[in-house]
Parts: sequence; structure tokens; C-alpha cells
Amino acid sequence: MKKKMAGTLAALTAVSMMATACGGGSDSANAPEGKDSAVKENKDPVELVFYSMSRDSEASFNDRYGDAIRKKFPNYTIKYIQRATGSDLQDLINAGQRIDIQWDSIGSFPGSNMVYEMSYDMTELMKKHQVDVSRFEPSLIDAMKQLGNGAIYGLPVYNERMALFYNKDIFDKLNVPYPKDGMTWAELNEIAKKLNVEKDGITYTGFSPSVNHLFLVNQYSLPLLTKDLRANITNEKWKQILDLQLIQPTQNPVYQKAMANNKGKILDLNQFAKDQSLAMFISSPILPQVMKDELSKFNWDIVSEPTMPDAPGVGPQSYPGYFAITKMAKDKDAAMEVIKFLTSDEYQMEYSKKGIMTTLKNESIQKALGQESAFKDKNYGAFFYNKFPAIADKTIQESQVAILGTYTKNLNKLSSGDMDINTYMRTAEEEANKLLDSLKKK
Repeated sequence: MKKKMAGTLAALTAVSMMATACGGGSDSANAPEGKDSAVKENKDPVELVFYSMSRDSEASFNDRYGDAIRKKFPNYTIKYIQRATGSDLQDLINAGQRIDIQWDSIGSFPGSNMVYEMSYDMTELMKKHQVDVSRFEPSLIDAMKQLGNGAIYGLPVYNERMALFYNKDIFDKLNVPYPKDGMTWAELNEIAKKLNVEKDGITYTGFSPSVNHLFLVNQYSLPLLTKDLRANITNEKWKQILDLQLIQPTQNPVYQKAMANNKGKILDLNQFAKDQSLAMFISSPILPQVMKDELSKFNWDIVSEPTMPDAPGVGPQSYPGYFAITKMAKDKDAAMEVIKFLTSDEYQMEYSKKGIMTTLKNESIQKALGQESAFKDKNYGAFFYNKFPAIADKTIQESQVAILGTYTKNLNKLSSGDMDINTYMRTAEEEANKLLDSLKKK
């Protein structure tokens, strides 16, 4: 189903944009222990062309992937095509440009790899190259199989998951005990109340959610769309989420004053990392890298994201990025060896140490998260503290129209009390379904 529309969600946050790595590895990194790889390394010259909808710069690509791949495979020519502003993947395809390996986050993958008919089932190729899918966090593989209806179009090279960052200086100043791993949202809201304080001319607030991730990685694994591709926002589970994670922590006089000072907008990463007036905020392990300078200016740490009352011990969903061999790839064996390398223990370990979250179940790699980063003393184990739930079903349709935008559009009104929960849900549902209906007409 070729389409000439762009068909992809914009990058959700700067934190979600950066989430990959590069590093060294052995020739048989993924081969079963004690066995040689079934495929000998290709010694012939090979050109592999990479592309992503992310608009990552060439320098960023080389830092995270390109240089490591070239070091591992010196006979490979690695080319990266950066997505240009205003351009369309269809333009490249129409021009006859070959793309061997394409990668995107799970939210963008359907709107790029699948909409533009680049998908190639890697299952048999993975068997040939002895790629063991049991090494991966199961929810990441299951999510790809859901997208591919059983096929594996890509393997997860990087992961994102949310945890609770907190400003220890604010807690100390207001004499409030620090949060802990394993809290519930009710417990967090009790702590947040104690941190909504005006002191020394500063309006401190306790907690504010990351509104995009509230929907994308919710702990109930609720999808944005129903099975019949209609809006999935009017149900009791979403009410619970919105009440505990948005309404309760924001509808109090001090937070409302801070929100008014923020032009009526829900407080966000700026208030946490830059202004240092927000005590707690949900973010990912990449935050200390993309905001290193800001986080170096105050004392902070991390605990697990709080859990829902009827889902004890269950954390937020993952938000992985998949690397996919395309059906137009010229040398699929060479491409498979590269992806096998990017998912090797050695590669994943090196970048886990730098603060990039692994896609593997290997506990030693998980425990190494952040060990060689600028903030190695932080509680990075918080990202793995609770169970990984299933990743909510994704669809091509939600990546073609701004469904998420219809859900977040009126959250400022909901937080300020200018809109009640039922009106919010009804409005979001109507607007989302209008977008879906317009898509059918194209």
C-alpha cells in the first residue's frame, strides 16, 4: 500500500530522540556458547546504506553506530542518509535510492518501514546467522511480532523506559523524605503534596507528568486505538491513569500558581532540570546525557516509576528502537551481521555503561547501566526495578495521523480544572475519530 504521505509521528521529546549506542564485539557474539557462527564473516567489500525518520545528524549516527560498525567490519562502506526537512521517504524510493538498514522507534516504525513497503521478514535470516531471540527482553520481540503479524521486521537495538527523577536539594530544603523504589502512585501523591510550597520567593511543586509518555508507555498497556481502529480513550483505566498521574498532583493552589506562571501549561522538564523548582519528573536513562550540563548543577537521583493500585510490581512499557533489513537490501547477509553485532553482549555492555538502556535480558549488562557515565553514582537500577508489561499494540494508522496530539491537546484544561474528565475524554475521542475518518478518504 504505497502512499506519498509523510505518515510518521514527529519526535516526541528530545529525550526520546536519542537512545542508541555503538561499541565493540566479537565475531560470534550471538552464537550459542561453544559453537562457531553458522555464517563466516564477509571479507568482500560491501556498501550498507542506513536511513531513519529521526533526522539524526551524520555525526550523531557515526558516534552511536557508524564508527563502531566500521571498526568491526573494515571492509564495509557505511553510508548514512539523513532525513532532510520537508523531504519524504517516498522521494528517496522514487529516485531509486537503495536503503539496506532502516531504523526507527516503535512509534515511528509502522509509519516508515511498513507504510512504504520496506518490510522484510528477518526470521529465516536470523536462524541462518544464529541470532537467539531469547536473549532479548521478551516484550520487545513480542511487540515486533504484533506489528508484523508474526513476522520479525526488525530487532531492538536500543530501549527506553521511564523512571522517577527527583531533586534531592528541594527535598532537603523542605525537609521531606526522599521517594523510594517500589512506591505506588498514591504514595507519590502524598509526597508531592508536601513539596507544593512557596518559600524564599520560589514556587516549588511536587510532581508533574511527562504527558506524551503518560499515554505511550502506560502501565496497563492500553493502546491508542481499539482493534477496529477507533479512538481508545474513554474507559475506566484511562480515568485511573489521568486521575492519579495528572489530576491529583496538579489540582492544588500552589501547582496552579506555578502553572499560571508557565502560561497555563503543565510543568515539564524545563521546570525540573533548568529552573530546579519541580521536585519530581518522569524521564528516561538518556536524560543525563542530553541535559548533562543542567543536571550537573544540582543533586538528584532516580527511583522506579510508581505503580498503579491494581497492577502491583508492574512498571511502564518499554519504548524500543528497531533496526530492520529492508526488502531492497542488496546484501542481506552483511546487513544481518551488522544488526547481530549491534545486539551483541559486547556492544550492549559498552553502551549500557555509558547510560544507554540495553534491549537484552542479561542482568550483568542491565546492572552496568550508567557505570561509566558522568553520573555513575545514581540509582540506574530503578529502570529495571519493576516488571516489563506487554507493549501496547501499535498500528500503521496511529503513525499516519496525530492521534497522540488529540489526547494531549486538552490536558492543560484538565489539569487547571477548566475541563472535567468526561468532557475531556469525549472531546479527545471525537477529534481522534475525525482524523481516522479523514485517513480513510485518502
